[in-house]
Amino acid sequence: MLAARGGLIETVHYLCQVDASWILCRDIHGRDAIMEASRGGHDTVVQILLTYVPGGAREAVRREDQEGNTALHFASSGGHLLVLRTLLAAGADATHENVWCWTPVAYSASVQAEVYLKGLINEVEKRRQQQAQSQTRKNKLSPPGDPKRGQGGAGTIGLRIVREEDDNKLRPPRLAP
Repeated sequence: MLAARGGLIETVHYLCQVDASWILCRDIHGRDAIMEASRGGHDTVVQILLTYVPGGAREAVRREDQEGNTALHFASSGGHLLVLRTLLAAGADATHENVWCWTPVAYSASVQAEVYLKGLINEVEKRRQQQAQSQTRKNKLSPPGDPKRGQGGAGTIGLRIVREEDDNKLRPPRLAP
């Protein structure tokens, strides 16, 4: 936890390789290593922690401390723009309210950080909508019983192996001269 708080990249990386279970341990305020690294603005440390965290990054960035703050609240309050981007990419919830009903946007350290965070939130939301639309289109193009439904369907690239005898069957008959 102290290595994450202090931004000690090599130490954090070593500890994660040895045993990553410490990442989810909490201090007396209910904060874990990801929250502490976010609070300090240590983007590289946050990325390392999210890579090794047991249970996956998406779950880890949604954890709360005793006051309901997430790592995104801490990054926003410090104006740590790179950490904001990393956490949102990992699946952090930008609409999560703490016990005082404050979202990470409300904690923005500066107008610049607030504008940047709002832009990132819009970008992430737009990307989610595009993925949902793409998935819907794929499902419409695949027949209902297709086991590959939603995994590609029409528009995907495939490979067909043709043997010589198959190739002869597919060719149109030759016309006599």
